[in-house]
Amino acid sequence: MTGSSLSGDGMPVEELDVLFELSPEEWLLRKKGYRKAAKAIQINETLLTTGNGYLNVRGSLEELPPGHCGGMYLAGIYDKSEADVEELVKCPMWTDVSVWHEGGKFCLSCCQALEHEQVLDMRKGILHRRTTFKNPHGKILTLETSRLVFMHDPHRGYMRVKITPRNFSGQIRVLSGLNGQVYNRGFFPREQYKHLQLERIERGRNFMYLEMKTRERGIRIALGASWKMVSGSAPMLRWEPRIYGEKLTSEITIDAARGHSYAFEKLAVVMTSRDVPEERSRSMMREAICNLRSYVRTGAPVEIGRHLDVWSELWKQADVRIDGDEAAQKAFRYNIYQLLINGPAKPGPIGAKFLSSEGYMGHVFWDTEIFILPFYIHNFPAMARNALMYRFNTLPGAIVNAEKSGCEGARFAWESATTGEDVTPRFASKLEKIIRFIYTGVEEEHIVSDVIYGVERYFRVTGDEGFLLHCGLEMVFLTARYWASRVTRVGERYEIHTVIGPDEFHEHVNNNAYTNWLVKWHLRLAAMLFKHVGKTAPEALRELEEKISLGDDEPARWLDISRCLKFTQNAETGLIEQFDGYFALKDHVIGRCDRSGHPVLPPGVTYRNIGRTQLIKQADVLLMMLLFPHSFSFEEKRANYDFYEPRTAHKSSLSHCTHAMMGLAVAERNNAYRYFMKTALFDLENLHDNTELGIHAASVGGSWQTVIHGFGGLLLKSDRIVLNPWLPKKWDRLAFRVKWRERTVHLDITHTEVLITIEAASEMTLPCTLYGKTYKICTNEPRTLSYCPPR
Repeated sequence: MTGSSLSGDGMPVEELDVLFELSPEEWLLRKKGYRKAAKAIQINETLLTTGNGYLNVRGSLEELPPGHCGGMYLAGIYDKSEADVEELVKCPMWTDVSVWHEGGKFCLSCCQALEHEQVLDMRKGILHRRTTFKNPHGKILTLETSRLVFMHDPHRGYMRVKITPRNFSGQIRVLSGLNGQVYNRGFFPREQYKHLQLERIERGRNFMYLEMKTRERGIRIALGASWKMVSGSAPMLRWEPRIYGEKLTSEITIDAARGHSYAFEKLAVVMTSRDVPEERSRSMMREAICNLRSYVRTGAPVEIGRHLDVWSELWKQADVRIDGDEAAQKAFRYNIYQLLINGPAKPGPIGAKFLSSEGYMGHVFWDTEIFILPFYIHNFPAMARNALMYRFNTLPGAIVNAEKSGCEGARFAWESATTGEDVTPRFASKLEKIIRFIYTGVEEEHIVSDVIYGVERYFRVTGDEGFLLHCGLEMVFLTARYWASRVTRVGERYEIHTVIGPDEFHEHVNNNAYTNWLVKWHLRLAAMLFKHVGKTAPEALRELEEKISLGDDEPARWLDISRCLKFTQNAETGLIEQFDGYFALKDHVIGRCDRSGHPVLPPGVTYRNIGRTQLIKQADVLLMMLLFPHSFSFEEKRANYDFYEPRTAHKSSLSHCTHAMMGLAVAERNNAYRYFMKTALFDLENLHDNTELGIHAASVGGSWQTVIHGFGGLLLKSDRIVLNPWLPKKWDRLAFRVKWRERTVHLDITHTEVLITIEAASEMTLPCTLYGKTYKICTNEPRTLSYCPPR
């Protein structure tokens, strides 16, 4: 197809200007000025990521200055190649642009920036950039770009480029292409991994095509693009396609006049061999170019309009109003934006860094079910189902993990990628900056039940019986079988030896309280579901029994283990021992914080010897109490909060949100707000000094839970709504909506009243409990309830 061209009508620039108008300031994240330090560049790239859950693009500068770490990431595209384990692949880029005049490039690394700003419009999912360069010869030029990936069509992206020579006229070369010369970060500084090999490059008058293939799994990645000038009266002097190894570019030379603006547009299509039937996967070019032709015929204004319509609907459901606290509102809205651009449109993984970088190698952890999934369960149940389907589809890998550990059933991996088999790296540099063996993949097994917690929570809120019967039940039973073969019998009790709990400072411990409590619940749930489904859907149960060869005695054994599994709690004080022997460790508390608000380790304690103390990395026992709030009394929660909170170093992004919600549960409300703001601002203020490595997805999800379940006090049960709200003093109002079993619940909360409306297809009366008092709420009728918040 070399030499072919794509045709399409140009669009009035004014029409796009209207579509690209900035939203009100409360919806904008602005990044002004330019710092040449690589870390500063990469932090902005992370924060300004755009995406749609299928493909996400870091907010890199189009000319890719030195120190950049730009990249595009596709959901579920992993490869191993030279890496220690398979990792999320940095895919070819289509957002590169460079502008040249008289042999010199306009770039922030070699020109003076008279002005520079990037603006992320969170309401529209569009990243804008405006830079005015002054090159070494005194020539001044303004570059403006707007780019996005479509929310209504995950395979398509768009970029508009406008240049304006301010004080000169002459020939200007504007280049944009497809860049397959991309590498993943290695473990050591300047180390890089190459996961892709070139398969095909083609170019025509108005189109370009690049196809690459992952080196180990053989996944084909196809990019097609159209690049052309769409406005400006300057004659186009030359068009030249160029190929440089694994990248190609389309170069347009114009005779530009001083003070005049010239606009260009790029329409891009991204597909993989996983997106087309197997019999057509060998003809990826035909698939991509046909898609691109259709895109060109439809035109960018139409597609952008559809994109904006989808964003409007997403925000209609997901937006949360916090009146009276502008800082909290803006930070929290940014967290919601990140959740929206990473929602899985089809079954697939949600990694610990979302699709913002290859940090943590793009692997999936327990963060997904415990911290991230609730947002999707309560707002977009189909996305939540897709996330859980990833776990179901990787059950074969979980079975392999169990076999490798000498157990039966299925063991979800601590870190998983394509197959669900464990891909935790063997070695890493931990906080003490030395190479050491990683034990989490072997010992941090609570993820097995964390996944099941997500399954149960999804069913409780959505009532999706189809998922439970055909997917969830198998997950619950196979993982229960794993625990039944994993426990150790000690006298009349069962114990779980050699594990790591959420507190990763302490390895090789026995009977971690969080793990054991979750397993007790998990096994009881499995036995209960066996009994329940046997009555309500006996045929489905019989099919599953045959499929997994479920023994007649297994459910009874699960229940027996649940009742007899060790769990240590002092009857007088209510204190729960985090693991066997924890209370005998050397006791320290965090006495002060540094200027950045980070806890400072006591004298004599380092990250080499911290495991011999009672200091912990993050919430462990407190997280257990948060997940099972009705299993513990207020006094028990308060006693454990008072003990563990001052011993927590908060060396994980998962910790602050837990302490915020537990603070609300035990009336430590000032601390709760402080912890919430740390969570909401975690990446925006780079609180752990590593945002350049990607968004902290668990913190993002945790901030949503803190507002909705913490300050909003919302708990959705299968049969009722439970509310215990408490608003910070500066908040005048908190308003949001959630989905609940085919209904939409609107809540508008002030310091003394709750306005509740339950939208439903039919008229019915539903119970709502507000601070222990139960009301009957008629659907489709607003109801105001008064309450007296606790002091």
